[in-house]
Amino acid sequence: MIMVGPDGNARSPLAKVIRSHRFDAMERVRVRGFAVADEPETVMTIAAGTGSEPLEALVDSLLARKSCTIEQLARVVDASVGARGVARLRPIVEIRLPTAYQPPTTELERLLYRILDDPRLPTYTRQVPMAYQRLDATVDAYIGAWRLVVEGDGRRWHTRRADMERDRIRDNEAVAHGFAVLRFTYDLLRNHSEGVVDTLLRTGRVRQAS
Repeated sequence: MIMVGPDGNARSPLAKVIRSHRFDAMERVRVRGFAVADEPETVMTIAAGTGSEPLEALVDSLLARKSCTIEQLARVVDASVGARGVARLRPIVEIRLPTAYQPPTTELERLLYRILDDPRLPTYTRQVPMAYQRLDATVDAYIGAWRLVVEGDGRRWHTRRADMERDRIRDNEAVAHGFAVLRFTYDLLRNHSEGVVDTLLRTGRVRQAS
């Protein structure tokens, strides 16, 4: 892929050529003597022709390898207003910023319990202490009829990564004791409540049949 300015020649026998209105302002690095766009600029460029899932995976890979920072990506997104792909990349970047909204525990629980109060679902218990073999934990909700633990996950992206091992131990311990575990993010609880109920009901049917 070759990038040129907005008035540049868009034909080349070597590679696909794309025009950019930000050509002169782009951050560049040199690789084997060639001037190339740096990682954040490259992500912004390919966002125009990449779906949300592979784009999200690419961003996570770059951040995990420390090839760039989330702040660098955010600056490129802010400077690319109106560019193709910016509407797809912006929410991926914003949710990973340290300043991303993190709902208070009380709000997350309110949303979760409101969904669990749905009459289509069995009775549940809030804030249930669980004594597992490797650790003790308190779960947000427990549906006894299905031996199902339900958790609300409201942590920011960077915090989730730091706590991933602890959460996996908790979930694995629950499964080892015969429980199933479902986790729902703040976005799912707030904006996709019917989908959450559907997932709960389908899980319950499977649990009852087993």
